[in-house]
Amino acid sequence: MPLCHDVELLRPFIEKNRPATNSVANLVYNTLGSRLRWVRADDIRDPHAVLCRTHRFTLYADSGPAAARVLAETPRNMRMVFSTTPTRFCRMIRESWRGPDAGRRAWYNHCYFYVLKPGRLAIDRTHRASRLRPEDASPIARSWPYGRSAEHILRRIRSGPGYCIRRKGQPVAWGLTHDDGSMGFLHVLEAFRGQGMARTLTTVLARRLLGIGIQPFLYIVTGNSASIRLTESMGFTRAGRFSWFGPR
Repeated sequence: MPLCHDVELLRPFIEKNRPATNSVANLVYNTLGSRLRWVRADDIRDPHAVLCRTHRFTLYADSGPAAARVLAETPRNMRMVFSTTPTRFCRMIRESWRGPDAGRRAWYNHCYFYVLKPGRLAIDRTHRASRLRPEDASPIARSWPYGRSAEHILRRIRSGPGYCIRRKGQPVAWGLTHDDGSMGFLHVLEAFRGQGMARTLTTVLARRLLGIGIQPFLYIVTGNSASIRLTESMGFTRAGRFSWFGPR
């Protein structure tokens, strides 16, 4: 399937399928520094599937056949690692792997997708939050449990809104956006948990996104009951299941 050089041709399909296409929209239109390499569609004039490539692949399709069409023409000389892709396509994508990933076992990270509808945000200003600064990237990377580098954190601080709560000048809790515009990196150092800092950061970050015209949304690992309770208590609504996966 062809590379799409005029991404405006994809807008009717993307807008019709909101909010499920929030991640794809922000990647395609470079809303918050997506570093998009290319985007493909199953049919440029009448798309039903869009595949984005950044450092990973992100797929959205309105049907299995459409997803299969866009995947069939995708180069296989690279690792097929996917993010923010509807869970219902995981098996089909896995079975279609060719090239260096053929026959390899896969890892999966399944998440619930949450969106904030207008007027639903529960406001919590218990703590004073401030903008993250470039020098905060290294301490955040050291504390973040999912292996992101300081360079990646620095790009996110510079490209999208990010806030923290400080004690003695150092960040003890923080939240940023990922390159697809989703809220993430929410973390509170163990010694400061149970004080409502995550609620304050969710409030501040969501309000900032609303202020720049982006619908607040996020993904939570299905087994993370604490984050699910927090997110639902803040006014977010579950809107689907998406997955991160790739070859081991």
